Amino acid sequence: MKTTKLTLALLLAVVLAAGALGLAACGSDSSEAPADTGTETSAAGAIEVLTPDQFDVADYAGKPLVVNFFGSWCAPCNSEAPALAQFASGATDFQVVGVAVNDTESDAVAFMEGYGLDYPLVIDDNSLGVDYRITGVPTTIFFDSQGQEKDRIVGAAGIEQFTGSLAKAQ
Repeated sequence: MKTTKLTLALLLAVVLAAGALGLAACGSDSSEAPADTGTETSAAGAIEVLTPDQFDVADYAGKPLVVNFFGSWCAPCNSEAPALAQFASGATDFQVVGVAVNDTESDAVAFMEGYGLDYPLVIDDNSLGVDYRITGVPTTIFFDSQGQEKDRIVGAAGIEQFTGSLAKAQ
């Protein structure tokens, strides 16, 4: 009986440690400083790049807003990017903004261009991550047309999850 309890306790500890390691791998803590950017377009000219002080949810009032926090270095972010691209493609009844966390501008732009994501990009200096209580990436927040948060997806999502969360914001 003691052996079974000890084995279960050890198994639980291993599972918790693995989960913590997984969160840390795509967490928002990093010593790498993001590039200093201003409002500009990428080298390809398709993506508007903003600094955190140039981003305000209120500026997008009138239509629901979807804000996707990601890192080009994050495996789950890369996993969800094709579904996010499909979801955002041709959107006319909502707006999308990407926020690169612990990333360089060049890597974030390359990520977005690689997946066909052509909406505005904010290179976070960790201030937005703190303001919006981001504990890891990817995290996608859905705001209604008045700028009120209506839903949040933490972790990689698919098209069905994006569509369902957007419905809560419309």
